[in-house]
Amino acid sequence: MGELGDRGRDALPPDGASTEFSRRDFLKKAAGIALAVPAAGALVEAAAAAPRVRVGRTAQPYAGVTLQFAKAPFGNDEKDVIAKLLAPFEKQTGIKVVHTIVPWTTEGATYATNYAGPTPFDVSYQTSTDLTGLGTKGVLEVLNTPKWLDAPSFAATKKKFIPNTLKKSTYQGKLYGLPCIIGGTVVYYNKDLLAKAGVSKIPTNTTQLGAAASQIVQKGGSGVWGYQVPMTNKDFNWYFQYHNIHNWGTDIISPDGKSVTFNTPGNMHALQAEVDIFLKRKAAPPVGQYARDDGIALFKAGRVGFLHDEPLRLPEFRSANLPFKWDFVAPMAAPNGKRTIFSTTGHWVMAAKSKNQAAAWELVKFLSSPAFANEFGAHYGWAPVRSDVHTDKGDPQVKRINQYVLSSWNGLPTGPKMAQLTDVYGQAIEAAATGNKSVAAALAKAESDGTAILKS
Repeated sequence: MGELGDRGRDALPPDGASTEFSRRDFLKKAAGIALAVPAAGALVEAAAAAPRVRVGRTAQPYAGVTLQFAKAPFGNDEKDVIAKLLAPFEKQTGIKVVHTIVPWTTEGATYATNYAGPTPFDVSYQTSTDLTGLGTKGVLEVLNTPKWLDAPSFAATKKKFIPNTLKKSTYQGKLYGLPCIIGGTVVYYNKDLLAKAGVSKIPTNTTQLGAAASQIVQKGGSGVWGYQVPMTNKDFNWYFQYHNIHNWGTDIISPDGKSVTFNTPGNMHALQAEVDIFLKRKAAPPVGQYARDDGIALFKAGRVGFLHDEPLRLPEFRSANLPFKWDFVAPMAAPNGKRTIFSTTGHWVMAAKSKNQAAAWELVKFLSSPAFANEFGAHYGWAPVRSDVHTDKGDPQVKRINQYVLSSWNGLPTGPKMAQLTDVYGQAIEAAATGNKSVAAALAKAESDGTAILKS
């Protein structure tokens, strides 16, 4: 969610490759894409933790305790990054943290096997999808209790979290993980193309966006498009459309998680506004003509007026020295409606069977705190989930994005069927945007398919 194109300004890694890889895998997990499973016996179980030993009254209160910590990596350098950031914590508490890298390709199977065993990882990182799947099996500690999140001693810190991160991560009244990772999307724009087309004001809602995109196509010349956004299911189109339905005050599932809501007027309006840019205004390339990366290349070539993508593109655009002036804004609002920013969520979790839960909670709190999250979020380009965490490193553009997130973030509800439901939503978006189905027909099929999924 951050940016910066060089290590000296450190809001993102310099090459972008490891970040892009990690975000694609993060989206795959959030979307529930099937991943390969390891061969039997491939998992190395966590070693049993040592008994807790106090040394004095305050010095190293957990001396002798070993915690097993596991995470799928956001970059090839993550083990070194985390080791450096954990060093002060280990010195202060006396806790030894043993860090296991869990590959994204085997993540689901690894955690399922590990948490079913007698010595699970004490603390691990889980996406929204796996959070509920593991939590409802009873292997993750419920955190929203007076013992942990709702403890009086944690009250002041709890208030610093974006309320929606806790709300959207709670399933049937239970919070199985502490939110730690969120992102967002932004709309980049080519100032030169807008000026040429006579667009004097940056659109604030989808109606204005459609009109401005049309003007760019009409006056931009051959091969110029007004708008580009991923619209195929394979490019995770639902991820780039979800803010629209939030702006219209709806979602794809009811608050109680018992029914799908694809057929609501808000969903109809949100999808129709987007589809009209493609089919009615013809201000965007036909869906499928360009993959997501090709759309990025079009923008860099000066052939797209508005590009909806992630903030991770910032270092790429900066280092490319694009031959035109550009900037970005938060995704457009619904007409006369809200303006939100969307992403999925990552979480720090504790094992229900951990033999050192008090120490594990200390680690979870530290991972969430500015002491860890400031540097970790800045390094990998994620937005803060707390008002006291700052990942901008003094960069004004990153700071602006983080302000968007802190003020208007709304994420994916957690639930055991959300992976399948987002896939259904993605299919509906693509069917409508290609013209294969009307918006009403596409969402009606999503309603039918989604209902069947919830009943299965």
